[in-house]
Amino acid sequence: MGQTQNLSSEESAGEDLPAVRAELDRRTALLRAIGFAATHVIAVNDWRTGIQELLDRLGQAAGVSRVSLFEVHFGPEGRLVESIRYDWAEPGLAKLAGDERYQNMPMSDEDRSGNLGEWARRRAQGEVVQATLREVRGYTREVFLEHGTLSFASVPIIVGDLFSGILGFDDCKTERIWTPLELEVLQTAAALIAGAIGRARTNEELRRSEERYQMAARGANDGLWDWDVIDDRAYFSPRLYQILGLGDGALGDNMSMLIGSFDADDEDRVRGLFRSCFEQQEQRFRFEARLREPVADRRWLVARGLIVYAAGRPARVVGSVRDITDFKRAEEKLRTLSDDAPVLLCMIDREDRLIFANRGFLSFFGRTLDDMADGRWDWTKDIHPDDLPETRQRYFDALRRHASVEMEHRVRRFDGEYRWVHETQVARFTPEGTFAGFVGALVDITDRKHAESERMRLQTQLADADRQRAVLARHFSPNMVEELMRSGGQLDAVRTQPITVLFADLFNFTAMSATTPMTEVIELLRRFHTLVEDAVFGNNGTLDKYIGDGVMATFGTPFPGSRDATNAVACARDLVRDLNRWNREREAAGLCPLRIGVGLHCGEATIGNVGSARRFEHTVVGEIVNLASRIENLTRTLDIAILISNAIIEEVKREAGHAVLTGFDQLGAQSIRGYQKRIGLWGLTAVAIGVD
Repeated sequence: MGQTQNLSSEESAGEDLPAVRAELDRRTALLRAIGFAATHVIAVNDWRTGIQELLDRLGQAAGVSRVSLFEVHFGPEGRLVESIRYDWAEPGLAKLAGDERYQNMPMSDEDRSGNLGEWARRRAQGEVVQATLREVRGYTREVFLEHGTLSFASVPIIVGDLFSGILGFDDCKTERIWTPLELEVLQTAAALIAGAIGRARTNEELRRSEERYQMAARGANDGLWDWDVIDDRAYFSPRLYQILGLGDGALGDNMSMLIGSFDADDEDRVRGLFRSCFEQQEQRFRFEARLREPVADRRWLVARGLIVYAAGRPARVVGSVRDITDFKRAEEKLRTLSDDAPVLLCMIDREDRLIFANRGFLSFFGRTLDDMADGRWDWTKDIHPDDLPETRQRYFDALRRHASVEMEHRVRRFDGEYRWVHETQVARFTPEGTFAGFVGALVDITDRKHAESERMRLQTQLADADRQRAVLARHFSPNMVEELMRSGGQLDAVRTQPITVLFADLFNFTAMSATTPMTEVIELLRRFHTLVEDAVFGNNGTLDKYIGDGVMATFGTPFPGSRDATNAVACARDLVRDLNRWNREREAAGLCPLRIGVGLHCGEATIGNVGSARRFEHTVVGEIVNLASRIENLTRTLDIAILISNAIIEEVKREAGHAVLTGFDQLGAQSIRGYQKRIGLWGLTAVAIGVD
């Protein structure tokens, strides 16, 4: 066993650990929810497919009772109202999104006039509004009471400059005040939802524009061109000039003039695109480019069309141009939002090449996008060698199957430290359904992993402490066990000190057991051992060992006390008294009574652990041990229950324990087998002790 460790602080840390782990788990879950929003809400074509699961994750991560997504819109009477479109509720609570009562609700908390109330005005300015039951009045209080809401937090959703909705959090368990860190995460979630809604609106405008394009015979919304490649002459429609901001005829019939109106970098790229298409005889093309002017408000265009070939050479190119500036600005806003998200976000193409990374991702690796994009980053070199085989296998399997994947592994930060991350790679697809790669989110979970490791360490130490406590409980009283665990007592150290030794043994047990069924013998010994332990531990003794139907106990071990001899005599009296009570039960059951002999002696002895590394065995050795055993053997010869030596009498008197000596008779000096010198003894009968 060795030295008993001081485990009080460890046990205290073990008690605090669940709260620490709960905080880490909540923080990790909130960040995972943000990562989910970035990959499943923003990055998909329809944000609504992932919004319900996002609300589920936010509700479970935040530990609230309900999460609701409100839309702010004009109601039937032309006034601003709010309606619950999506919601999550913990088990036992009803969902509200399908309840007509929670559609077209007034925006005014005061009089339902249709004007914006205080809360709505604050939200419209981008402010998070919190409230508890004790603070609200009127209609709002009615709603709180109806749903058992004790506290509420609402985060505005601002799309562009328009107050478009609310992300609401109800807590029915406590009047909760949200921390700044929690509010920051919730605001990030609301901003990502706003970005997704804004992008969806822009996409819807583009879709409608596509429909109009198909219907417009003369390309009312798109500019058209028809380029005769062989003669190098081109026709440009009036609408194209409007989009470019040029006067009619400004381009002449020269296709190079159109390409030259693009930003210099885009001009070279577009010319290279056409050369490549012509060489490979591709029939369709598409590109995006920025106009060279005006610089202060540069416009984005998308061009696409068909290439007609004759005799293996390009003959004619018919194309259209559309202004996509609003879409690009919305996309840029999403990139800005992703930079502010507290997760590492990236985008991978179908060839496993990085094409986008947010600021957090680039800062983590200490590189620029140019350093890492287009295949210049070998991510496998930044994965911990122990985690690389499984991570690589799972990732490339997902890439091959065009499927999403989640995994945990260690990745090397810019400073060389490996950090644990929870990585989610969500498959993304084009509107036509073609696999386009992954949107990835990495959440740093190093603190959680360290907490788990610390928890395992503490659990191991606590298990060791439990094992130590169990071993000590075999020998020492419960209060002594706790004292040893707190103080880290030296149990291996061999030392000599004054102690009192008690031996007790049942008379004629061997003969009785020969005629008694063994099951009854076992039950008898269990009952006897219970009496022994109650008497020994009840008097601050140490149970050294059982010897068949006998027992050896010590007092003053492992640490000497002020009443060791007195406690030993009191233990002997308790043991005989309890045996007398048991005999009454046995006689009533028609069983023969049991008799016991108890011998005590005190003096100097050596104590320590005589066991091996595998088994602890705390005991005492010395002449007084042998003499106490011989005194106990003499109880049969003298036909008496308890025998104590003169040394015990003197020590009890010194300890002022005279009361325990009541009834003892002086038996004079007695011969002890193996000892030349006679020993003065005192005796007490079982009858004199009685049962009281």
